[in-house]
Amino acid sequence: MSRLPLFKILALSVVVSSCGGSEDSAVSSTEHASPNDTAIAKSATQTTQPSATQPAKGTIGSRIGPDIAGLYLGMTPEEVNAVMKAYDASIRIQDTSRYFEYNALGKRYKTDSFLVATHGQMPGGSVGLSVGYSYPPSEPRVVSITRGHRQTTEPLTQADYAKALIDKYGQPVADINNGRTDSRAERTLKWKLAETGDTSCVLGASIGNSVLDRFVKEGRKMATVDVTPDYAAQCAGQFEYTLRGEPVTNASGTIFDVWAQAKSEFEAQAWVQQQVAEKSKTGTEAPKL
Repeated sequence: MSRLPLFKILALSVVVSSCGGSEDSAVSSTEHASPNDTAIAKSATQTTQPSATQPAKGTIGSRIGPDIAGLYLGMTPEEVNAVMKAYDASIRIQDTSRYFEYNALGKRYKTDSFLVATHGQMPGGSVGLSVGYSYPPSEPRVVSITRGHRQTTEPLTQADYAKALIDKYGQPVADINNGRTDSRAERTLKWKLAETGDTSCVLGASIGNSVLDRFVKEGRKMATVDVTPDYAAQCAGQFEYTLRGEPVTNASGTIFDVWAQAKSEFEAQAWVQQQVAEKSKTGTEAPKL
């Protein structure tokens, strides 16, 4: 399969609205990519909310595996919006969109915009929820979920916070503690994400962004040309929570299907390359000399 240069992300616009949608604002900015790039991703942004409890494991419709705040892998954007709206009436939501730019016969083209992420933020930043979606040409489905929780009023101890996580998700496969008992205490609990591989391929989720340029092997960043579909298919999914401080003043959780995101990027590369080929067809009519 012909490989395109990895997509670069350029800021395009942001639209933010409260739950009632009473007031919108838009901010726009643009960056220029290298002329050597054949395909480029650009981005835009919008708004929605988090949900009522669901079973921690299993598949419900398009919902796959464990959840974070009722958000599951495999969800559609409509399902994500409904879940976020049910989570808290005061949450503010943003949708991020992008489009691909490409060159054919010296002319620049761009695809239609497509949704890549949804972000929900509680007033004051106490809780932030984000999901990333797979890329076109397939319909968008959730491939990554993150939750950030900041609590400075009556925070839980690490033991109590970890107990709540274990009650929800079961015993972790790894429980790493740096041994400190102050504000720099850190504890990370990890679970196996079912139906994903065993190879650790990336260091963390980056919601809505390319994963193919963030692969690592044996602690070193991989050259993008070495990231093949066969290799990416062996990648372990990420399912973990990190608790910071004693008591916990900051907690962050991640569920990330690395292969699902990588697969969608390989398919997007082929999709854009097909459009390049279609717009680069040679003619048959002789020139009028």
